[in-house]
Order: sequence, then structure tokens, then C-alpha cells
Amino acid sequence: MTLDYGMLDGRRPYYRVGDPDGDPLFVLPGLSDAFQRGAPSRGTAVVLSRLYREFSDRDVWVVGRRRHLSVGSSTRDMAASYATVIDEQGLWPADVIGVSMGGLVAQYLAADYADYVDSLALVSAASRLGGHGEQVIRDWRQLAGKSKWADILADAERESATGTKRTVAPFLIELAGIFADLRPAVPADVVVSLSACLEHDSRDRLGDIDVPTLVAAGDADHFFPEPRLRETKDGIDDATLALFKGVGHNLAVSETDELNGITRRFFEGFRDNALYP
Repeated sequence: MTLDYGMLDGRRPYYRVGDPDGDPLFVLPGLSDAFQRGAPSRGTAVVLSRLYREFSDRDVWVVGRRRHLSVGSSTRDMAASYATVIDEQGLWPADVIGVSMGGLVAQYLAADYADYVDSLALVSAASRLGGHGEQVIRDWRQLAGKSKWADILADAERESATGTKRTVAPFLIELAGIFADLRPAVPADVVVSLSACLEHDSRDRLGDIDVPTLVAAGDADHFFPEPRLRETKDGIDDATLALFKGVGHNLAVSETDELNGITRRFFEGFRDNALYP
């Protein structure tokens, strides 16, 4: 099994797990990518290998955004940058998974660079944020300007998780913030990323996505409520909605096995809607 990690061109973190001889699977991570404090590590590579064990026979690349993003960079700009990576690494056509913010970027990747994308899975992402999600992201951007990193990370758990984790995790993060420096490696990238999420609205480009697309999310997602998810599904010609009952924005980590099983079957061409929650 591959367990590779590092920085592409010294500016973009990546992890590579699974079978290097398998078909490529390209994963765009969520907003948490901008909050990373250190260099890519073996420990994270091991975690990702477990997270994507359903795809252990695939050549799985989890690739972050470039560090030191230009001010004003949009999700479409980021998609263009990802297309360069896919081209340079010879990974096309790839099945693509975009998680949260990564799902926003992936919409433009599929719309603008169709030759690079075989199938698409948008996980906890839609064509635009819901009203509550917009307000939360604005609040985080203000907190980022004040370097209130623990406050942002704690609130992210409150807004994303369900059950006991919604109360326990924020407390632990706030406690950690007292004793540790939670500052991201490039604080300005957080502000740029938050602004890109706020400005994202792909409604006029959904019709340009002509690959099979899975829209998978929880029906308790605070950032992308069900009407936004259905709007996204309806705007793409060949799209399927998998709605997980009682699940929040942290679908990718709270329902990993079920989500990855559904995603794999979708990529393999299985379209029986009875399988989808």
C-alpha cells in the first residue's frame, strides 16, 4: 500500500494512499485544509488510509489548496489550479470527491475541465451556502481577523457535528487553545478561503457538469440545507442525491463507511436509488 505525502512544488500539501497501480481517485478536502498548522505528516497519511480504506485498490490522492493564496482567489480559480495538478501528475480522467469547500471547487473543476473528471461526488456541498451558513462563515472571517483560532475551530464542531460531539469537542478545543498555539500555517489563507466560500454561487454553471454526479449530505447540515442540495442535484443533468437522515455537516467522518460504500458503488455505475438514504 502506498503511504506517500509531502508538498507539490513546495506550496501544495498532498497525501497519496492505496494502490499506485489502481485507477486514480482525486480528493479535494474541506475548509480544514486552510487551518493546517504543520507540514504533511505520516500520522495524517495513516488516518487518511483508514478513512479511504474502501478505496484501497485505487490510487487515492488527497490534495490541498496552494499555500499563500492570492487575495481574492475564487473557488473557480482554485479549480484551475487543481486542473494543473491533475494534468501534471497524469491522473486524468479521475473520479473526484470534493468535501465541503472542496465540493465547491470540484463543481468548477467538472464544469471547466470535463476531460479530467470521470465521475464526481459532492460531499456536504451545494451550489451555494444557505443563509445560516453564510452568517457563520462571516462570523468566522471576523474571528480570523482577530486571530481567534480556537473560537473558530470550536464553533466549527458545534456547527458540523451532531450528538454529544457537538458539546464535548468544542470544550476540548477551547481548552487546548489555552495551552497551545492553534494558529494556522498561513493565517491569510483562512480569510481568502472563507471569502471564496461566501462568494461561491455555481447555479449558472451546474448545467455544464456533464459527468455522473453524486450529491451526498446530511439533512441536518447547517451550511447546506436540503433545499440547496436539491437545487444542486436538479441543476445537473445526471445527478443523484443521497440524503443521510439526522446527519450534520461532518458526514465524511461521522458516516465514513456508509458514505464511502455508496460513493464507490456510484463510481462503478450502480444507480439504484433504493440504496440511497
